Amino acid sequence: MTDCYEAGEGPPLVLLHGLGGSWHVWQPVLPMLERRHRVFAPTLPGHPGGASWPSGREVNLASIVDLLAEDLARRKIDRPHLAGNSLGGLLALQLARRGMAASVTAFSPAGAWRSERDYQAVARPFRIVHALMPLLIAIVCPLLRFAGVRRALNAQAMEHGDRVPAGEVLRAMQSMGGTKILPQLLTSMQRDGPIKPLTAPGIPVTIAWCEHDRVIPFDGYGAPMLEAVPGAQAEIVKGAGHVPMYDEPRQVADMILATTSKAGGQRASN
Repeated sequence: MTDCYEAGEGPPLVLLHGLGGSWHVWQPVLPMLERRHRVFAPTLPGHPGGASWPSGREVNLASIVDLLAEDLARRKIDRPHLAGNSLGGLLALQLARRGMAASVTAFSPAGAWRSERDYQAVARPFRIVHALMPLLIAIVCPLLRFAGVRRALNAQAMEHGDRVPAGEVLRAMQSMGGTKILPQLLTSMQRDGPIKPLTAPGIPVTIAWCEHDRVIPFDGYGAPMLEAVPGAQAEIVKGAGHVPMYDEPRQVADMILATTSKAGGQRASN
C-alpha cells in the first residue's frame, strides 16, 4: 500500500510534492484545505512510500504523468483541482495540458530554464545531495532535536526550517536519499528540454514564485516559466523559500483556495 493522505469533503484537490519528497511536506496546509476540498496527497511514483517504478519503463516526466493519471483514474478522481510544488508544480501543469485539471496552483514549479548552464545549476546540487544523503543522515540524525540544526539543514529550501519537526526532517532526508529514480529523471529532463508552451488550458492557473527561492530563483527559472504559460496568474509567496508550506502555510492555502474558487465552484466527480 502506498503512502498517501486523503481527507476532507468537497471538490477533489490533489497535492503534488517535489523531487525526492513525500506527501508529508503538505501537512501544515491540510487543515485549511480540507474545509473546502476532498484532499488527496500521494507520494510520487519511484519515491519511498510511493508506487514502485514499473520494470522496463523509462524514467521520464511523461511516465510520471502517465502513472499519476492512471492512479487518479483508479481512484475515480476526475478532473481535480491540482496544486504542486517544484516538480509537483510541473506535473500539475502537464496534467492540465492533458485536460485533467479543474485548476492549477503551482508553487515555484520546476521545468523552465534558458540554457544548459541554468539546468545544470539546479540538477547538479540535487545529484550531490542525493548521493551524500546516507552519510549526512548518519552524521546529523542524533542532532535533529536541535532547532538550529534543522534550520541549517533546511536553509536552502526554507526560511524557517526549524519549524519542521525532527521526525519530519529525518523522513525528508530518507526520502531524498531513497529516491532511486532521481538521477535518471534528471538525465531525461535534460534531454527532453524545458517545458513546451502551454496556452489557453481553459482553467484558472496560478504560478506563485517563492520570494526567497534559492533552489530555482525567479529570474533564471520563473520568468521563462511565465513566458511558457502566458495565461497564468503570477503571484509571490512572500517570506518563503522554495518549499513554502512550513514557511507560509496561510499564504499557500489562501492561494490554492483562491485559484480553486475561480473555477466557479464546479464539483468534479469523485
